[in-house]
This record gives sequence, structure tokens and C-alpha cells, in this order.
Amino acid sequence: MAAEGISDSEKPTEYLEKVALEDSSHGFAPPSAGEESAVIRKLDWHLLPLVFVLYSLSVLDRSNLGNAKLAGMTKDINLTGNRYNWLGTIFYIAYILFQWTIIGWKHFSPHRWAAVVVFFWGFVATIQATTFNWGGLMACRFFLGIAEAMFGPGVPLYLSYFYPREKVGFRHGIFISGAAMANAYGGALAYGISQIRGSVAPWKILFIIEGVPTCLIAIIAWFFLPDSLLAARFLNEREKAVAAHFVARNQKVEEGSEKSGVRFRELFEAFKDPKSYIPGIMYFSCNVSFASLPLFVPTIISEMGSFSQIQSNGLSAPPYLLCFFTIITLSFLSDRFRMRGPFCAFAALVAAIGFILQATTRSVASRYFGVFLSVNIFASVALLLAWTANLHATESRRAGGYTILATIGQCGPLLGTNVFPADEKPYYRKGMWISCAFCLLVTVLSVALSAHLVRENRKMERAGVLVSQGSEIVDAPDNAEFAERKIRYIY
Repeated sequence: MAAEGISDSEKPTEYLEKVALEDSSHGFAPPSAGEESAVIRKLDWHLLPLVFVLYSLSVLDRSNLGNAKLAGMTKDINLTGNRYNWLGTIFYIAYILFQWTIIGWKHFSPHRWAAVVVFFWGFVATIQATTFNWGGLMACRFFLGIAEAMFGPGVPLYLSYFYPREKVGFRHGIFISGAAMANAYGGALAYGISQIRGSVAPWKILFIIEGVPTCLIAIIAWFFLPDSLLAARFLNEREKAVAAHFVARNQKVEEGSEKSGVRFRELFEAFKDPKSYIPGIMYFSCNVSFASLPLFVPTIISEMGSFSQIQSNGLSAPPYLLCFFTIITLSFLSDRFRMRGPFCAFAALVAAIGFILQATTRSVASRYFGVFLSVNIFASVALLLAWTANLHATESRRAGGYTILATIGQCGPLLGTNVFPADEKPYYRKGMWISCAFCLLVTVLSVALSAHLVRENRKMERAGVLVSQGSEIVDAPDNAEFAERKIRYIY
């Protein structure tokens, strides 16, 4: 059934425009703050748990290589020389080459797109257990990279369809915290599986146990992931109107097409905006520091000299558990204060201190404490996802912005997965200093971008585009320079 005054044939974008422009005299009573909060809570309960689980499985299936290595895979697959590093590198080569598939979240029905992609990567992750040589495992890792590129990078874009721009940061934090939780329980799970003694090697059991549930949950995604606000069966007609009202607020409605898919003119506008590339460089830096950690943290801990390989798998979990809470906390505060840069810089600075500790000390306690600090670079990733959404005012421009972010950013692991060569053990100082340098670069760029956006807001205020307080859009039809920039940037 369509909402009052809206036909079933109208697309979500046109629906947002209608709701945003209507007032009480046309039959739409603007919602109160309490009513908006109630709808947002309803969206949270129906969207975030499933998205969290899906992304945690995604990260688990890509990062369990480090645990499998210590569970006997090195000997069975003959991972001599740089072969293990190449298993990480080939994944990210595929991941980078297929970042453009983010557009699939906008062009196709999200529930179908997600379900097919989730089953695809779950299947590939599971059949890794059948490989018996390095070449076969390399092929699996390449196809796993393709499948995961089609899913994870597009989820922040998908979430932006449902939430107001000033509240999407916390939701991105919930989503991205699935990665930290996956690495936490992945380490604990690997510790338990490593105790198994039978005819099937523990590393094979690890791939099966972590891959099969992904295939099963793809069915849940097909039936329970909504395509849009209009298609959300858990919202009644008034709630859909309220949600459309706050999503349209402070964002532009796409024009020029009656289709609900990608508006390519809007998408390419993101590529013309220099601000689109700074988050990409920051994401690259984060990934140099973080992407290597799930692959090498168990090894780094085992090289401290006090723990067995099995114990190292288990001890890799607590740092990620702390990271989970850090992501949630900083994302919440970022939304509360409507600031991204200061929190992004803080997380990166904490991570840099962690890498410095690991590079300059020899004691087990200080180096292990350094691991706890280092993994917090992933909190910067969560904030960058929200920040990118806040830089672009339409869905298609955000699709372009996320494509740039992911394509540049996912080149980072190509470097990150190769900065901890085996001949650098047990301290891996070169990798620690390289990771530290990129964390500090994230800190500097966060401060610089925030300062630039503050200046842009003030400039637009002086031009009459923005009110001096708050973040509501006001008309500025006579100012051509700012005709396309009617939103207050969240810095």
C-alpha cells in the first residue's frame, strides 16, 4: 500500500522530494523529535544487527588466514618464501579491481545483491578447505576478494539511504565494529579449533566452520534486508513518511531521471570534487596500518617468545575486543558533537603510539600493550565512512565518493601485507615504523580536512547559503558559486 498522496509507482527518490517539500497544509504533519527518534530506533533494530553479522562474517572469512597459518596450513600448503604474503596480496588485488561494484548497491535491489554476494563469498571461503597446494589457495583468495569487494565497501552507502546525515556516523560505527568483533572471536575460535585432533587438519576445519554459516545467512539477507524506506515492511505509512522526511533533510534530491538507479551525472560530480580524494588517502593510510594486522598479529604475538602458536591465536582476540568498544564510543561521540576529524585524528594518534611501543621496546608486556593500541586505527576507518557520506549530498554522489574512497584506500593493503617479512622477526621494526608513519599521516590529514571544512562553512554562511547556527538548508538562488553546496559540512 502506498503512503497517503504517494502512488506505488513513484520511486524512493521522488518520494523523498515530495515528503521534503510538503508541509502541514498539504497533509503531511512534520514529525516531532521524539517521533523521529522512535523511527530511528525501529530502523536500528531491523537493520543494524543483520548488517553487523554479515560484515563480521565477511571480515572473519578474509582474515582467518593468520589463524589458519598457525593451525598447520604453512606445512600442508608449503608456504615457503613470500608465498604467505602473496595470499594476502592477491586478495587485495582482486578487492581493488572490483571496487566499482559498489554501484551494484544502488543499481540493483539491495536484498538480492547482498544475498547473492554473501552466498558467493561464503562458498569460496568454505572451499578453501579443499585446496591442497598454493596455486589452488591463491585462486580461492582472488575470488574471495572479488566477492567481498561487492559487499563490504557498499554497505555504508546502503545505510545512508535510511538515516539522516548527522546520525549515520554511529550506524557506520556499529557496522564497521563487526570487523573488530570478527577478529576477536576469530582468534578465540581458532584457539579452540587448534585443539582438535583428527583426520581433517585443524586449518581445514577452521575454513569450513567459518564459511558454511555465511552461506546460510545469505538466505536471511534475501528475506529481511529492505531495499528502501518504501520497501521496509516493518515501517507503517506514517513511519515511512517520517523517515523519508529526515533522510531528505539537508540533502539534495537527485534530478534528471525517473529511474531509481544510478544518476551518472551526479556520480561523476563526486570525481570532480577534490575533497573526495582526501578521505581516500586517509583510508589508504589506515589500511597500510590495519589490513596487515589480522594476518600478522598472531605471528607477532607468537614471536614475543613467551607464548605457543596456539596461545597466540587466543591472545590475538582481546585487542580487537577493546577496538570494538573504541569504535562504538568514538562513533557515538562523533555523532553527538557532529564532528568527524578530531575523533579520527585521536584514534590514529593512539594507534601510532602503539606501533612506536612495538618498534622501540623489547619486553613482552609493553609490546603486547602496543598491540592493544595499534588496532585502534580501525576506529578511524569507521569515522571516515561516515565522513565521506557527509561530504556528498545525494545518493549517487555518495556512490561516487565511496568508489573513490574504496579504490584508493584498498591499495593500502598491498603495502601493508608486505611490511612484515619473515626475516624481520621477532620485532618487525620496519613494519612498525611504516605503520606508525601512516597513522600520523591520518592524524595530520584529519586536522587539515577539518580546518578546510570549517572555512568552507564560514564562507557559505557569509554568502548567505547557510544560516549562522544549526544545519538547516536555506535557499540561495542568486548565488551561482554555491548553487550546488547547500549543506553544512560536518567536520
